[in-house]
Amino acid sequence: MKRPLLTTALICLVACAACSTRSPRLNAPPHGVPDRVVDSQGTFVYMTDNALLADMTVADRHFLPHRALLSTLGELRLRRLVSLMDAYGGTIRFNTNSTDGELTQQRINAVMEFLAQAGVDTTSEVVVQDMPGGRGMDAAEVILIKANEGTYKPKDTTEAGSSALGFGGR
Repeated sequence: MKRPLLTTALICLVACAACSTRSPRLNAPPHGVPDRVVDSQGTFVYMTDNALLADMTVADRHFLPHRALLSTLGELRLRRLVSLMDAYGGTIRFNTNSTDGELTQQRINAVMEFLAQAGVDTTSEVVVQDMPGGRGMDAAEVILIKANEGTYKPKDTTEAGSSALGFGGR
């Protein structure tokens, strides 16, 4: 009588111990410092920093919708901008499509508060409402793209002094 009871208890104990072990997650990368680092990682960081220096923009996507709270993406962007501003200075452009002036001002204030907490001197104008920075496109590039899409019709090229792109003339 004791033997079947002992066998059943032992089987239950083994089954419980086997079920409690954790298996590694297969759907999420490990957090922390990676074991392998690609040789070109430094180059990519340098390229990203150069692009960020040319842009220096915070936009609506860096905030929670309809709120003046920075999203995780916004916090990461501002942390990187803070390190670049410490090294090179500059002004952050806040680009928004919002027509709510109060929300826009609250978001600018949230950026200013983040910068102040990070140790950036906010006595000067470090955040302005402006379009994104960067080189943009030349007019000739835009016209060629529009012409290829069929949404741009050049001016009559028979006029004296006009060019094939539609510039010149009077």
